[in-house]
Amino acid sequence: MTDVLYHYCDVETFLNIIRNKTIRLSDITKSNDYMEGKWLFTLVEEEVLRQYKENPFLLSNKVIYGLDELDTIKYLLKLTLDKILKQNEMLFYVSCFSEAADKLSQWRGYADDGKGLAIGFNAKILSEIASKENLLKLKKVTYSIDTLPEQVSKYAQSFLESINFSISKNKMREIYFDDDYMMNFFHYLDTKLLIQESLFYKNPAFAEEEEWRLVLNEEENELDKYSTDWDYWYSTADNKSALTGYFGEVFPDGLQFRSSNSTISSYLDLSFKGFESEIINNIYIGPKSNLERNDIDHLLKYYGYGEEIEEINKSDSTYR
Repeated sequence: MTDVLYHYCDVETFLNIIRNKTIRLSDITKSNDYMEGKWLFTLVEEEVLRQYKENPFLLSNKVIYGLDELDTIKYLLKLTLDKILKQNEMLFYVSCFSEAADKLSQWRGYADDGKGLAIGFNAKILSEIASKENLLKLKKVTYSIDTLPEQVSKYAQSFLESINFSISKNKMREIYFDDDYMMNFFHYLDTKLLIQESLFYKNPAFAEEEEWRLVLNEEENELDKYSTDWDYWYSTADNKSALTGYFGEVFPDGLQFRSSNSTISSYLDLSFKGFESEIINNIYIGPKSNLERNDIDHLLKYYGYGEEIEEINKSDSTYR
């Protein structure tokens, strides 16, 4: 693992991180990138067809009129994936970092067009907070795939088994035309783990970002808008978070909401209180920022970060 992971942000976000001693995990489904958390699904069709060719099971009278058996499988897979990718009840909370300390593309895209800052977090401390009780995953994003992820292979197998089962029960008509049946069909498939794994895969076109992601572990915390019992999360009587244990310790304010782009999105603020003296290694001031080093020094000392953060540097990027 790299020693330092950089979080690029605007000045207001930087102030909140330092003042509140928190790192925000946002609902990734509200991202501006429509392929966020979905890129791995582009490999699913290829794997489904590969597995089907090894063990074909469709009979000529079970295919869609005018299509051969492979095109029928493609059609059924497209129906299923369209349902999955359009659903909005699943919740995945993510914070993003980069190995790159002073990267122009990062300044442009994530730090108010160069007017913000990049906070260098100690990767070992982040990993320590994340790994306790298996609460979060901290992993590097993969941009090229040499070995197919296990989740893709399992999903393809599960999909074909489900199709075969539906054929045996004479349910092909329902698959084609019954939306309720299709909803139950794709919920039966193990989609959540595949989607979470997809959070750590991105199109190779983004490789220069050198991204790492801190993700709430869906294997331990299955969250969605409808089936999660939110009474365990929030006390309406006390008007505050009802979370307990380590989860409540690192997310003391529980689930919170904000308005963004004319919609409402939820988020979790991960507390790093108690780690102030070691969690931040260095800070870069953006190439278009008006901030001075003494502004940052003053802020850090006021909020109890002491003398530990010695490197506060102005970006070397030439950007105006």
